[in-house]
This record gives sequence, C-alpha cells and structure tokens, in this order.
Amino acid sequence: MNSKFAALLFSSVLLSCSQAGPDEKEMIKLNLRSDSLSLQLNSPDLKAVNKKLVDDPNNAELYDQRANIYLKLKLLEEALNDSKLAVRIDSSIVDYYLSLVDIYFAMNNTRMVKETLLRMEKKFPDNQEVVLKLAELYFLVKQYQDAITYINKSLRIDESQSKAYHLKGNVYLESGDTAKALSSFQTAIEQDNAFVDAYYDLGMLYASKKDPLAFDYYANALRLNPAHEQSLYARAKLYQDLEKYDEAIKGYTAMLQTIKTNELCHYNLGAIYLEVKNEYQLALEQFTKAIELNSNYIEAYLARGYTYAKLKDIPSAKADYNMCLKIQPNYELAITGLNSLK
Repeated sequence: MNSKFAALLFSSVLLSCSQAGPDEKEMIKLNLRSDSLSLQLNSPDLKAVNKKLVDDPNNAELYDQRANIYLKLKLLEEALNDSKLAVRIDSSIVDYYLSLVDIYFAMNNTRMVKETLLRMEKKFPDNQEVVLKLAELYFLVKQYQDAITYINKSLRIDESQSKAYHLKGNVYLESGDTAKALSSFQTAIEQDNAFVDAYYDLGMLYASKKDPLAFDYYANALRLNPAHEQSLYARAKLYQDLEKYDEAIKGYTAMLQTIKTNELCHYNLGAIYLEVKNEYQLALEQFTKAIELNSNYIEAYLARGYTYAKLKDIPSAKADYNMCLKIQPNYELAITGLNSLK
C-alpha cells in the first residue's frame, strides 16, 4: 500500500467516531478496499485514480471515474458504491447520474434504473441522454409505445441523433414493422455514416428476405470495423442460406482465423460438410470444436451423433444422443436418433 495513502487513511481511522461523519468513514472504507483491489487486480487505472484520491478525497469526479473502472472490471457492487458517493458529493452533474444508471443496467436492476431516470428527468428535463436512456429502458422491458414517446422527445431536443433513430429502428423491428425499422436504420446512417451497428442491422433486415443487398451493408460495416464479429458471421451465414456453400466455408474459415471462440461457425461448417459435401470426418471435427467451446451445445451433440451413425460408429452415436438427453430430458430428436440405431 502507498505509504502516504496508508498514513492518511489510518490516521483518519484512529480519529474518534464523533470527529468523522458517515461520508468520511464510508470514503475511508471504500478507499481501503480499492487500494487492496488495485494490488489484487494489477490495474494501473485503478491504482492511478486511488493515488489522486489521496490528495483529493472529496473529489466527486474521481469517484465517478473509479466507478466506471469498476464497471469495466465487472465489479458491480464496488462500482455502485463509488457512483452513489459521487452523486452525494455533487448532485449537480448529470454524468454522475448517468454512470449510476449504467451500473444499474449492468446489474439488471430495471426498477432502480427507472427510479433514477425519472428523478433525473425532473432534475435535467432538457438533457437528451437522460431522455434517450428512458427510451432504452422502455425498449428493454418491451413497453414499445413509451419507448417511441421518449425517442421522439429526445429527437425534439436534437433531431440529428443517430442513436435515437437506431433505437427507434430496433423498437419497430421488435414490434414487427420492418418497413419503419428499415427507414429508421437508414436515417441513422444519414446522420452518421460511420454507424457500424446500423449498417449491420440493415444487412440483417435484407438477409432475412435472402436479399443479396445485405452483402453491401455488411461490407460497409466491415469497412468501418474489419473485426466486426456479427457482420463476419452474418455474411458467411447468408452465403450458406443462399446455398453458396464454398463462399460460406471461406467466410467461416476466415473468421475463425482471428475469432476462435465462435461455436456457431464450427457448427455451421459441420452442417455444410455433413449435409452438402458428405465429408463426415471434417463434419465430426467441426462439431467437436463447437462442443469444446460450449459443453451444453445440444444441437452439436445431436449432429455429431448423427454423423457417427452415418459412419456406423454406433457406440459414439449413442453416447452423443444420450448426452443430448442429459442436457434436455425427453429431447425428441435425440430419442428418434437412439431409436434409429436399434
């Protein structure tokens, strides 16, 4: 522990309780905990903000910074404590409340997200981020009309917000209005022509109709972010859906060169080798890799069991079908597979 930091904190701890208010004692406790965590986690960012707090222990911005560091580290309770403290020290800064909302979102505490945002709406009525966060909340809890109401309110504050149009597109998409979803995603791109997720979502809309125009939108997303995993996968999957199997194999294989943890790529490669190419050993390899990445991947066990059956390896086929039943009892496809081996 930093000697200056330790001296400051322990001298504070030795003060009588009557001399230290609740906030001061809380800061002492939080800072001791954070200093310990910075050593355990070997986090330079956490260590740096702790060092600044030694000289400025009542600085709300520093507690907000540390809360966001904790959030990135998925230390949600620590993030929440620091975020609340930042708001208590200075309740006039909207960004501190927004950090608190992000933490509640990460904790899946939608009740506190809503309570905090509604208080913020009264305190900061013209803040676009606050209004848009409320729209996001209503979207997540599937209150779509309320989501649209707050999106429109946000756009009245600033009509050029690409994020608002993108969110509106997702609301319409989940509501089943694909025409309005398409229009909203396109407007998001008009406002920000570097909006990767909007290009991807447009690609997915066209891909759902097996429209090759989807490739253009995936290409734009990948031009902006060559490592965009969703677009890489979706492009290869569209080739597969369009029965362009060699292009699909190339797409999945290229993706797996850099993103080695996508079990869906391995599963789909296995399906192509099994059902189209009749290359059973290659299919087995791919299904096995998918299972190695996800030990509960029931469809991969089923497909591998079927492949073993094609190769007349009955014990291995039985083992995989039984594994399906262990994951999901009464899984009909596995039962059918087992019966076919008799």
